[in-house]
Amino acid sequence: MNTSKGLLMVSCAGICWATTGLFGTFLFREGLDPINVASTRSVLAAILFLCFLLAAHPKKLIVSPKQIFMLALGGLVGIAIFNIFYLSAIDAAGMSTAVVLLYTSPVFAVLLSRIFLGEPLSRIKIAALVIAFTGVVMVAEAFNFSAFLDNPHSVLLGLGAGLFFALLSVFGKYLTGSTHRLTTSFYLLFTGSLFLAIIRPPWLAVMEIISSPSLLLALTALVVISTFSSHFLYIYGLSYLEAGKASIAVAIEPPAAIFLAYFFLGERLASVQYAGVIMVLAAVFLLRIPAKKVKE
Repeated sequence: MNTSKGLLMVSCAGICWATTGLFGTFLFREGLDPINVASTRSVLAAILFLCFLLAAHPKKLIVSPKQIFMLALGGLVGIAIFNIFYLSAIDAAGMSTAVVLLYTSPVFAVLLSRIFLGEPLSRIKIAALVIAFTGVVMVAEAFNFSAFLDNPHSVLLGLGAGLFFALLSVFGKYLTGSTHRLTTSFYLLFTGSLFLAIIRPPWLAVMEIISSPSLLLALTALVVISTFSSHFLYIYGLSYLEAGKASIAVAIEPPAAIFLAYFFLGERLASVQYAGVIMVLAAVFLLRIPAKKVKE
């Protein structure tokens, strides 16, 4: 039951993250800088989270100096640096290539969680990893691998995004062992948003957005759904799942993004993309099989 609950939470987080492309595209079409938007959405989501905790669970804001150090480190690598690498990869290589490179993160997460968290490396997990990554490649239609070799800079940016997203999973899992999931989720987002705000002050985008009701609505959705809800659901799911399994399950994000683009942006789907969606869902279903039912 706990595994199923964790997979449900992480899958919902992936769907919420997938709306980033939908709301972000609307903002980017109006000429807003992606890193400015990333900084603004992270800071506003952290403020929203802070208001929620102050009203409902103020004691969850109390942490020890050791905990705040680890939470700040997790926010730096898993939120701030990840956003910089991922958005830079999108700018350098395009969305499809960046998504495929980002979803090398389960490979990093499975290996890092094995080394640092002692999580088992089962046949089920390896099979799900291969199936999910293949599905993401099919969904993104990223079959021209020579393009990766022609642009090594974008490849390094994309692989860096995958590594730092994997570190968010590892830090999140480690911290939920000693810190409440609400506390963990808030401080990772809060400290990550502080680092982003130093690089790109959030008011730069707010000043452009606040004069337009439609842009303000898109930003609000980006903050509440794509950032606050997705981040909370992912850390919540990590309290029930291994970090490696969570990083594989969240690969549902690219298929969800493709469907959102189809329904709301008029982008067409190819048959290979539908097949990729099925493969990703199959990988998530495979992770529900208890390890004791298979020979590790």
